[in-house]
Formats: sequence, structure tokens, C-alpha cells
Amino acid sequence: MYIDFYPSQVHLCCFRVLHLVVIMAATHLFAVLLPCILALPGIMAELSQPGVTCAEESVKAAASLGVLYINKKHKHGFKFKLQEVKGSTYQQFSGGCHIDVTLKLVETKCHFTNPKPHQECELRRWNERGAVASCSVEFWVMWDVPKILKYECTTKPERTNDEMIRVCPNCPKLLSLDDPRGLSAVEQAVKRFNQNSKYDNYFTLMEVAQLTEGYIITIGTITWLKFALIETTCPREAELTFASCTPRCPDRAHHIFCQTSYYNTHKQIGQLDCETYQPKNTEPLPEGQEEPVCRPLFHQSAEACACKAMLESPEVSIHHICPFPLK
Repeated sequence: MYIDFYPSQVHLCCFRVLHLVVIMAATHLFAVLLPCILALPGIMAELSQPGVTCAEESVKAAASLGVLYINKKHKHGFKFKLQEVKGSTYQQFSGGCHIDVTLKLVETKCHFTNPKPHQECELRRWNERGAVASCSVEFWVMWDVPKILKYECTTKPERTNDEMIRVCPNCPKLLSLDDPRGLSAVEQAVKRFNQNSKYDNYFTLMEVAQLTEGYIITIGTITWLKFALIETTCPREAELTFASCTPRCPDRAHHIFCQTSYYNTHKQIGQLDCETYQPKNTEPLPEGQEEPVCRPLFHQSAEACACKAMLESPEVSIHHICPFPLK
């Protein structure tokens, strides 16, 4: 059948078709752009953060990048936060510059295995026996691309035990991280965790994070324990001794951070207070493929030995920030 359209009818039909196409396209475009619109504040906030350049006002950005890098490299103990920029030097050369910043960092309550960004971590109260660090960080900026060449930190308790006694006689004192009584208590706590655990695999001690001790008249001496666990390859039903279990690779393992009390008079562990951090890599292994074997835990590694050798008079009750690079 042949239909003869007059020019006005043709124009009207085309207009209606075009109008429908525009509406459909706009609807589709809005659906595509909606996630971007919702994420815009976060994107803009990220883009608004100043980068490290050779402008002298970029010292604050250099300090932030330095703390981020230090926490990324820090493989034991707790994350640190920036307290203040104590000083900086700046040297211009062709195509770039050299920046040195001196930072004061304070220890947070986040263990290094905690996925929370260090900026969101809670600081320790003055009587919780935290550590502080004075760090010198060297940057090389070439064509506005920053690179950290090295950093060195001096880490120490915010107050020594002697200093703490003078201002707070009843506050807990710091113990050495390898204190025999503390280690024995941690061993008991790890055993209890595995006995009550609902996970498929056993957990082994990754590190003792902090040991403190105090005395309460009605209870006696109490040792407060903070320690980190890592998931092993041993199933709970396996007929193996716990000591022979190998830790899973860090990205495939559950991590646990626990706190508890040990009542020395009664030789008893208190209630465990533990946080669980999920694996970063949850992809199942292909059928028949064995669990990969990774590097040893930090405290059994050559890196830890090199770190210890480079530290001058390390305080045995805290986790020190290792220098970078380790020579």
C-alpha cells in the first residue's frame, strides 16, 4: 500500500521519531552516568588533593605521601599517623628538585594488618603506652613525578616506664616483646582461640604486638596482651601438631588481632577480644593446585635481621619503623 505524505506530515512524523530517540538516549545516558554522578564528591575530593611537585608549598603533600609510604612498607606492629611536619629543605635543579621533610609520627591502634586507612585509625590515649617516631624522608621530583629515595626513623615509646611512673604511678608499664611470662600467656591465648574458633583452618601467632603490666590490689598483677594471628594451611580436623602448620600467603589468609588480660596470680586468661580481617584474594585455587608457599613471616625473615642490624639501641618493648631501603 502506498501512502503519500504531505511535507507537513513528513516533518511532524520525523519530529516525533526524533523526539522519541532523544528521550530514549537521554534515559540510557542518565542510567550510565548515575553511578558517576553519585561518586562525583569522592572523585572530586581525590582530585583536589595536592600532589608532590617542585613548588615550595607542596611540603604538606610530601609529608602525606611520606606517611602513606612508611605505613605501606611497615610490616609489623601498628600503623602511624602524622602529628606534625618538623622541618623541610628544598633544592631545585634542572627538570626537578630534591625535597627533605622531617616528620613526627604517632602510633595508632590499628595493627598493620588492619585494612583501615591510617588516616581513619584511632590514636592511643596518653596512658595506653603508644610509640612516637621522628622520620627523615628524602624525595626526588622529576617532571612533577615524585619518588621516595629513602627514609630513616627513630622510634621510641612516647614515655619511658620511668617517665610514666612520675606522672601516673598506677598506669601500666611496658614489657619487652619477648618477656617470658608474657609469651607464655600469649601462647595460652592462641591455644584458646583455636579451641573456640569456627574457622576451617588453624591460626598461628604472627607477632606479639604489645605487652603491658599493672597491679590492682584486689586482683594482683595483670599482664595485658595484644597479638596478631594468621591463618595456616592446616585444616582443623587434620591430625597434625599445631606447630607444624604453615601460614597461608598474606593476601590469601584471614588475619586476627586480639587483646586480652592474663591474671598472673590465678594463671588465667581473660576473655578474648578479637577483630577479623578478611583475605584480599578470595579466588579459589584451581582443582588439584596446592596452596602457594610464600616468604616467611616478617620476624623470621632476612628483612627483620637487616632492620635490627641498622637500628641504633632499639627499645625492646615496641615495634620500630625499619629504614628504607634496607642496605
